[in-house]
Amino acid sequence: MDAMELLAILILAGAVIILLYYYIQNNAVAADKIRTYIPSIANNGNESEQMPSGGVTMDENTTNSSVGEKIKVKFKDIDMPNFNTDSFSKKIDAFLDSKSDDLIKDWSLATKNDISDLEKRWDSVKLDINQLEKRFNEYRDYTNERIDKIDERLKKIEEE
Repeated sequence: MDAMELLAILILAGAVIILLYYYIQNNAVAADKIRTYIPSIANNGNESEQMPSGGVTMDENTTNSSVGEKIKVKFKDIDMPNFNTDSFSKKIDAFLDSKSDDLIKDWSLATKNDISDLEKRWDSVKLDINQLEKRFNEYRDYTNERIDKIDERLKKIEEE
């Protein structure tokens, strides 16, 4: 691994850490979960701390600012709107619109045109069934009449 790759990895890791920090700051649920796992060791500023090297005490006039506090101040200075997924949703919608034909084909989805064609076919079949039922009833009545006539003729023949 050369120096450029190492630098790129460090930059990406820093960006991920900054994004996580910003997410935690703006998401109360995530911040509460993290606070339950990580004990609070932050000083409220009311107590003075003693430096381990040399035994020099820090009084209230001396400022002790960590890198996290500096980043926190910088992020608070930036006025960003609330987290919004509209742009991400728009990108997903655009992707789905561009790939919709492939998705319909791959997943065998029905489209509005397919459904309207099926409705038209159902209407025509329903009409055909009604016509067939009407013709069947006419045929049944006709055959019942013929059977009755045949029965009458058989009875006459048997009587003779």
